[in-house]
Amino acid sequence: MAIVVLALYGCHSQKTPISSGVEGSSSVPSAVSLLSENDRMRLSYLYQEAARQKMLGHHVAAFDLLQHCAQICPDVPEVLFDLALYRMLLRQDSTAESLLQRAAALDARNAYYKESLASYYLDHRKADQALPYLEQLVTLQPKRTDVLSQLVNIYSGLDRSEDAIRALDRIELLEGKMASVSYRKYALYMGMQEEKKAFEELEALCREYPHEMSYRLAIGNQLLKVGRTDEALQVYEQVRATEPDNAQLKLSMLEYYRETNADSLYYTTRDSLLFAPQTEAEMRVALLRDYISEAMENDSTGRQRVTETLDLLDSIQPRNLDLLQLRAAFLASYAKEDEAAFVSIMDQINELEPANTQALFYLIGYYANHQDFQRLEDLCRRGVLTHPEELICHLYLGLACYQQDKKAEALKAFEDGVVQKTPESRPAMVADLYSLMGDVLHEMGREREAFTAYDSCLTYQDDNIGCLNNYAYYLSLLNEQLDKAEEMSYRTIRMEPNNKTYLDTYAWILFMKERYSEAQIYIDRVCPPDSTDSVLVADPMVSGVVLEHAGDIAAKNGRMEQAMRFWQMAQQVGGKNLTALLPKKIKLKKYVEK
Repeated sequence: MAIVVLALYGCHSQKTPISSGVEGSSSVPSAVSLLSENDRMRLSYLYQEAARQKMLGHHVAAFDLLQHCAQICPDVPEVLFDLALYRMLLRQDSTAESLLQRAAALDARNAYYKESLASYYLDHRKADQALPYLEQLVTLQPKRTDVLSQLVNIYSGLDRSEDAIRALDRIELLEGKMASVSYRKYALYMGMQEEKKAFEELEALCREYPHEMSYRLAIGNQLLKVGRTDEALQVYEQVRATEPDNAQLKLSMLEYYRETNADSLYYTTRDSLLFAPQTEAEMRVALLRDYISEAMENDSTGRQRVTETLDLLDSIQPRNLDLLQLRAAFLASYAKEDEAAFVSIMDQINELEPANTQALFYLIGYYANHQDFQRLEDLCRRGVLTHPEELICHLYLGLACYQQDKKAEALKAFEDGVVQKTPESRPAMVADLYSLMGDVLHEMGREREAFTAYDSCLTYQDDNIGCLNNYAYYLSLLNEQLDKAEEMSYRTIRMEPNNKTYLDTYAWILFMKERYSEAQIYIDRVCPPDSTDSVLVADPMVSGVVLEHAGDIAAKNGRMEQAMRFWQMAQQVGGKNLTALLPKKIKLKKYVEK
């Protein structure tokens, strides 16, 4: 409720100071005037102090002072009004409503109170209750066309068309003849089945603006709509005599040909407009929509015809944004399998209209899924310039850079994204930025900063599974906070019990805590002892490091034959994260730590 915020901060206020004078009517003494001199002075002081505290932003103090004012005199409209605003903020709507009503009744000439009460009812979708206050307001302020417009809407909603027309008449007296008002009156008269009066409104508009052919065409279009085709044609001919090249007339004539079943004229006229270089883009798109709908509905070769037509139009208006968007809609509806064509169109739309987030987000997803990281990087670099508030641009820019081994640039992208977060940002997106930032920091050897980033991630999303796994694993490598690492890792296998990466992390943490038999249970689910070497080596989830872990755990459980097998397979698979001790383990045929 905007009115509450404005009033609380002292803006847009039309209230007058509390006085001992007469309120509402000169024949009725005010409640303040009946107080003793001492009470009037106390009331005046407390109210002024409440206003001062409100301006300072001390709303609790202001509210308490206003309540003291109400205790001295319960019928002061200024006090009641201010209390009502605070009750609204406290979501005590029924109390606020009652206070507003009393304030408006006590000061019947105060337009601001009536407007506030009407706004309150409109905010709560109670137009019928707002109506009497708006009517009183427009009596107090008869030149308020904004209030008259609101009355028109309410009257129309209550099927009080005659009242709505009278309100529109008042708007016309104040602001002159306007198309929007005339069209509204036309619609109201037609709804009342007063066709004669309806068309008289449009005729009056044409007399006011005799050189504006769009108003004359509006009469023809409405005549056509109600089936008076001969009269509509007469109007169109009048317009043609004045403006033979009027673009809107051509569209009206198209509709006339359709309504009178003049198919040959309809198609000839439509095609000439569709392909004429001078046809305005908006009109061309409207015609093209009609053409596509008709072609796809009635012709088995419609898709080919539409494609050929779009290609021809591209040569007439190359790289036209409206035509590109229409082609994209056509492909999405009728040629979903032609992904390459759709991507090409979306690329062009993104280039011509960088503000189009729909095209941007689609392309981000497409290039990410197809692992085209260079194009993804280029796209996201443009995206963070035009939409810095969209965290997804920063996220995928970082991912694209990381995949191209640009770790410093990836880190900067994630950090820039975090800076852009707001209270409205999706917590999961912010969490992903922190999680990925932690991954890059760890790879760069900045472990403590990585752990800080992971903690921030879990603040925004405590079940971010990637962060939980990596944080837990990196702690285990340092042999630090193993209880915390175990708790985080266990949560990941609860969420994804068959994920081999998470099972390996949990098994390794148990190994580090010297719970070897438990570790064996989990690592056996990653590297089943009865699996063949070829199956394990071919499994993308079983890396050299995982195989080395399996060997270490088996060795600690006295399964040296199994340990040797996994160590040798780890050496075969390779990988940069294998320990330097692996060859020594194999040579000595035992687990070693140094």
